[in-house]
This record gives sequence, C-alpha cells and structure tokens, in this order.
Amino acid sequence: MALDLDKFRQVGDPLADDFIANYFSNADNKKKLDLALSKLKTNANWVDFLAEIPEAIFFDEELKRIGLVDLKIKNTALEFYSKKSTYILQLLGLLSLPYCYAAADGAMVLYQTERMYKDVAKRLEETGMFVASMMNPKGFDETGDAKVQLFKVRLMHAAGRYYILKGNWDDNLGLPVNQEDLAGTNLSFSLIVIRGLRKIGFTISYQEQMAYINYWSWIGAALGLTPELLPQNGKQALDLEKAISGRHFKPSLAGKQLIKSLLQCFYNLNDRKQIKNVEIAGFMRFLLGDKISDMLDVPKEKFPVSKQLLLKLKATVS
Repeated sequence: MALDLDKFRQVGDPLADDFIANYFSNADNKKKLDLALSKLKTNANWVDFLAEIPEAIFFDEELKRIGLVDLKIKNTALEFYSKKSTYILQLLGLLSLPYCYAAADGAMVLYQTERMYKDVAKRLEETGMFVASMMNPKGFDETGDAKVQLFKVRLMHAAGRYYILKGNWDDNLGLPVNQEDLAGTNLSFSLIVIRGLRKIGFTISYQEQMAYINYWSWIGAALGLTPELLPQNGKQALDLEKAISGRHFKPSLAGKQLIKSLLQCFYNLNDRKQIKNVEIAGFMRFLLGDKISDMLDVPKEKFPVSKQLLLKLKATVS
C-alpha cells in the first residue's frame, strides 16, 4: 500500500510544537527555557533540567513509548560507523546535505532559516557533533550527551516551524520541517551514506546495511518521526527514497544558493595541499551524479580518475 505523502506534508511534531508554543509565546518563559537549555550539556543534567522545565517530561514519555533500540542492531551500527567514521563524516557534507538541498520545497525551509547558508561551517560542525554523539558507545550514559542532543534537535525543528509560520510562508509547500521532509533527511544520514560509501569502493554487508538503517530509524523515532516513515529494511528505505525524491527533486533558487554557500565553505577550509577546490566540486558531482548535480548547479568539474582509484584502494584496506 502506497504512503499518502501529501498527508505527511501537513504534519509536524505536535508534542514538540505544543512545548515550543507554550514557551515561545511568552518572553519570560522563553528566556527561562533558553537559560535552562544553555545548562543542559550532558545526560546527567537532565534531572535538573526537568526540575526547571517540567513540561519536557514529554520527551521521557516518548522515549519510553518508542522503547530501547535492539542492542545487536545498535552495536552493529556503531561498529560500522567506527570503522568508516572519517568517510561517513565527509559524505555528510559532500553528499547528504546536497541531497537534501535537491528537494526544492525542503530547501526553501533551510534557506529561510539563513544559518544554512550564512553560517555553513558552524552547521557542518553541529551536524558532525550530532552524528558523533549518536554513534558514541557511551552516548546514552550519564556522561554522554546523545539524549540531550536528540531533545535539542527536536526542539530546533519545532522552533523552526514556529518562526517560519509567523513569516511569509507559502502554505502550498506544506508545513515547514514536516514529516515527509524529516523522513528524507533521516534517509540522507542512513541510506544515502551507505550509497556513498559503496560508490567510493566499500563493500557493505546486508547485515551492516540493515543495522545502520534500523538504528537511524530509531533515532528518527526519537526525533518525532511517525513509524510509517521509518524504514526497517533496505527495500523500504529505497522505496521511500524514490517516492520522496520523485516528488520533490527539481531545480530551485534556494537549493542552488545553499550549494553555492556549502562549496564556498569547503573552499575556505581547504588548504589545497592534497586536493584543489575544483576537485571538491568534482567529488561532490561524482557522489551525487550528474542529474542531481545539474539541478543544483554543482560546477561541471571532473573528479580525477586517479583519485577515484585511490579512494577505492583506501576502501579496500580500511
């Protein structure tokens, strides 16, 4: 049975949205929340945070409802990440983010938040920290911060909806940061990363693929995604990705501006000792493929065959 994705474009995250509306509608309440969040650094701080912000108990109740992720799945996913973390973090910036920008309606939300193109380096750093927290074997211990990171990202999405809806938002695009767009983003961290690893030469077992997708589906549930949009195997992930990309991937001014800012960030960070700026664009095009790259105006540079072979060689010995 096909999913009614149009329906999910009208759905946000009611629990987090109500929480944010409650605190953001009053200046004193918002100030209180901001201060409490600034002190919420690790999971050990959660009890004190709840004492100040008792309504945040909804997140504990959600985690209890979702249940713990299967330990075997989690351990396989964490081991998979540990062995390939350097490549995965690179792919998040060079493949996963551009993949999200190709979804024109979702790109408009990212563009309106401004941080995605005015503070790209900080956004990349935050994304890397979030993934590292999720993949830390001790991330959910008292000394870790995985639970805190999940909560803060969930609130960030709700805050984005709250502010964007107060502006000049086109309702025909659905809710900003809606369930369908969140599902596409979740796939960019799992299926799309696996696709990128294979493209640069890694051999990934079915067990590894299943575990990584399943673990990210659990993370998605903790971030407020409905179970219908959380794939439990490779076929479900592929079918969902095809449906979402088929509906939304097209050229857009927002997507092109986001890519331009992202590439400029990489250029600024590049010391040009091992790779030229044009090769960064070429690598991005190599990963995305020409069809999506052309939608986003990724420069038509070639990624040298010699470096493609070097990547594959590194993959075989990693």
